[in-house]
Amino acid sequence: MVNERRKVPRYIADVNAVLMHHESGTSQNVQVEVLSVQGCCVRGTGIPETGRKCRLSFRWQGNEIQTEARVVWKDAHGLAGLRFTSTDQESVDNLRALCANLRLQPLTPWTAIENP
Repeated sequence: MVNERRKVPRYIADVNAVLMHHESGTSQNVQVEVLSVQGCCVRGTGIPETGRKCRLSFRWQGNEIQTEARVVWKDAHGLAGLRFTSTDQESVDNLRALCANLRLQPLTPWTAIENP
């Protein structure tokens, strides 16, 4: 049996979003590629360094979704993982509704990660 490493399902997303850096106050456009109710994977340039706080916002079906986040990983190809740290209830509800309309991301077994 495969060891499951995810606490919540992840969904394949293709969502345009704005990422605001808390320290600099600057904003940039990013692409949300993978989304869950606890975090996401974004692609873009100028993403804050690992450990830094930011705010992610985007619209879905006319509703604004905003969440505070922390960068938990970042690679050299413009991908970064964000963990949501504070989200208002309306955004949580909209986020759940959005995820319910997306396609599940396939599971990656530990063996594939440990032995590529």
